[in-house]
Amino acid sequence: MLDAALELFIDKGVDAVKVDTAAKRAGVTRATVYRRYPRREDLVIAAIAEGYRVHLERPSPPDPTVGDMIEGMAGALADHRVRGLLRRLMSVPHDHPDLFARYRRETGAQDRDLVIRTVLANEAAAGRFPPGTDLEMVQVLFAGSISSHLLTHSDHEPRDQIVDHLYRALRALGLEQEPPPQRAP
Repeated sequence: MLDAALELFIDKGVDAVKVDTAAKRAGVTRATVYRRYPRREDLVIAAIAEGYRVHLERPSPPDPTVGDMIEGMAGALADHRVRGLLRRLMSVPHDHPDLFARYRRETGAQDRDLVIRTVLANEAAAGRFPPGTDLEMVQVLFAGSISSHLLTHSDHEPRDQIVDHLYRALRALGLEQEPPPQRAP
């Protein structure tokens, strides 16, 4: 059910995720879908969360570094299905603001934002950003670089190139840290 709903969402957006259509694609009855997801919005949010599940279930280190953050992001961005999901998700805040707010609450998006803020603050405290750097704006512009990557790069770009792109974005925003050497395949 969730895979069918996620495919609908990625292909055509929130409005395409209809219980009847998802049930038919999944080979189940409408009643089966409604038993688990009483409202269409429940199905949409569960489908989006399912699209991220493999990346969200990875344990994060207790004190993540910029390298940990970039590796996690690159892993998600190297997954072509997640890329499609993220591109489609870009329109949801404007087209379905209540659904987007609920999605952020229920999927831990605010926690992920906090991790990024914490990593950037730790880098600044270690002197790897120029004094007085506006870390809130760094986070906004870094997110913009990810959005730009989603829209302008291939869904099959190798992970190491994504890692390089993310480090380049942070260096352009003032981070004084080189990426670690490439790992052997």
